[in-house]
Amino acid sequence: MFRKPFSFVTALALCCVSVLASSAIALNANAQALDKAINTDCPFTGKAIDGENFTIYSNKKIGFCCGGCKKRFAGWDDARKDNFVLTSLNARVTQDKPKSEPKKAAPTSKPAKKVKSDLYTLATCPISGAKLGSMGDAIVKTYEGREVRFCCAGCIGKFEANVKEGFAKIDKQLIKQQVHYYPLDKCIISDETLVKGEITEYVYNNRLVRLCCTGCIKDFKKDAAKYLKKIDNAIVKKQREKYPLSTCVVAGGELGSMGEPVEVIAGNRLVRFCCKGCVPKFNKEPAKYIAMIDAAWKEKPMDGDGKEKADGKGGDRGN
Repeated sequence: MFRKPFSFVTALALCCVSVLASSAIALNANAQALDKAINTDCPFTGKAIDGENFTIYSNKKIGFCCGGCKKRFAGWDDARKDNFVLTSLNARVTQDKPKSEPKKAAPTSKPAKKVKSDLYTLATCPISGAKLGSMGDAIVKTYEGREVRFCCAGCIGKFEANVKEGFAKIDKQLIKQQVHYYPLDKCIISDETLVKGEITEYVYNNRLVRLCCTGCIKDFKKDAAKYLKKIDNAIVKKQREKYPLSTCVVAGGELGSMGEPVEVIAGNRLVRFCCKGCVPKFNKEPAKYIAMIDAAWKEKPMDGDGKEKADGKGGDRGN
């Protein structure tokens, strides 16, 4: 049987179909590549990416633990972004290699240590706003592991009616009271520099902790005792040398006259005593003695200029 030769139109049509099919395959492969982020951990906090915050750079999908870290990545220069992409791709190649099944190890994780609440260092009642001590001895209560002081019994029920709102009010005041004395300019979790306007002000057991983003709060709470110890060490290192008082804030005696001064941390401040016997007296009226220390620091600023630190985003609370 005689066969008709392919016409030019037929050949051209087949060629177009082939090109379109190849393009579709390439587009599908590209879409599949973008569907999976090149990294599993956030470039800032080291935490697992949350599956919601992504960005595309150099046709590569990059994930983050929170929106704050995504915004910070946009501020990186191209060289730093390229380096992260290359490192992540190399890490993924290693991870994708088949591995032998590892032996299951016995669980070694331990529950996070409970951290005793810091003293309530505010001078006023969180409900009435009255000065503590103006109606007799302040009433000390504990909620969610945190110490709170009231001017009278009548304020307790009002606070308990909305504890969340009460702590929000307290935390706002604690942040303002402690921010000037916070000793670190880097996040205690990620080691990232704290950037003005992006800082998360987190209050834990009446202590201000400054973090690079809200994503670091969870990691902080896993081992709060460890991180608070690091902050305490930084406070001692920064404040001891220029401590503004040469006498005990409670007894008035010369520091060192009864041996090595006793030191405690309260409200992110170093407090030095002549002896252990003065500590309970301080704990009974911390706001009174902290006011005395703050007044002394104003006369002898630790940073040399007496300026307050810039506030961060603020408002985060937890126990």
